[in-house]
Amino acid sequence: MSYLRHKSHQAEGGAALVVAMLVFALVAALMVGLQRDFTLTLQRGTHQLFSEQAWAYLMGAEGLAALALQADSRADARAEVAADHLGEVWAQPPTPYPLDAGGWMSGRIEDLQGRLNLNLLAETQSVGQATPNANDKGDAEDVEEDLGTGNQPQQTATALSDDSTNRWNTAQKMFIRLLQALGEASLPLEDAMALTDAVTDFIDRDAERRLNGAEEGEYRYADYPYLPANRALASVSELRAVRGMTEPVYRALAPLVTVWPETSSRLNILTCPLPVLRSVNGDDQLFPLAEMEAQRLDELRREGEIGTVADLLADPAFEGQSMGQLEPLLDIRSDWFLLDATVELVERERHLFSVLHRLPDATVAVFRSEGEL
Repeated sequence: MSYLRHKSHQAEGGAALVVAMLVFALVAALMVGLQRDFTLTLQRGTHQLFSEQAWAYLMGAEGLAALALQADSRADARAEVAADHLGEVWAQPPTPYPLDAGGWMSGRIEDLQGRLNLNLLAETQSVGQATPNANDKGDAEDVEEDLGTGNQPQQTATALSDDSTNRWNTAQKMFIRLLQALGEASLPLEDAMALTDAVTDFIDRDAERRLNGAEEGEYRYADYPYLPANRALASVSELRAVRGMTEPVYRALAPLVTVWPETSSRLNILTCPLPVLRSVNGDDQLFPLAEMEAQRLDELRREGEIGTVADLLADPAFEGQSMGQLEPLLDIRSDWFLLDATVELVERERHLFSVLHRLPDATVAVFRSEGEL
């Protein structure tokens, strides 16, 4: 009997040990789960705190930019000639600013009116300028005749015949020139004309296809069907959807064009980048201004020798050329700006693009984005 009782005690002890081990395993698993949940909650809270702090700093940067633009506006009101140029405080290169919470903040203001406004491409043609349809082949033949073998150097700004230029509005001509001034991504004239047709058709509200353009039918029956915007563009990134647009051309073009404002705007000749400056040329020109000429004009405007539209158009680079259609699109004042701000906290970054509209009594943010504009 004692032997049996001894064996029974051993069995009970073994069972108790197994139960204890099971309980320990369950507690350990529970602790691991709690630790994981706690870690996730802590990370989520830390991320939320970073996000709110970073956004507060970015809003502060936006407010500071608005104050800088208003101060510039008050200074312009006292100036003999009101102008916005790259020598002003708001246009200086960004300097990282250390934050009390650790990390840094950086921001720069860019003149959106120093870019070519894409929505101008679909504006009504000037008087006497007819918009051709897909069956109008005369312009293409005229261009071929004017180009001869097609080997004419891009730097030689030879005027084309009236027939080969009268189907383009002034903004379209500027866009054609800009597409030929993109450095390594530059397009030859024929391709620039075709892409301009395609972008214009993508924006305009009618269903009439331009000579080298594309309307709903071409997009609907593509490999991956979609429809053109047929409205003013809301983002430069929409260019990626235009038939014929390539990634190299888009990347080179994106920093030089804008969709703000949606209505008409003028190009500020004192703040536009060099490729955009090259898009300024005679009314009968489809070639861009020669690069050396544009560099010379850039130096003159930085030195203050060119301070008005009249100064620019009086330069020998435009001697003997008609500039009457282009002149109304040029200005030396700007009301639309872009704030590009970045905050880094706890080795994390948050980015803000803010479109700022300067009014007489305030500067307001009309659009914000943390991605592409």
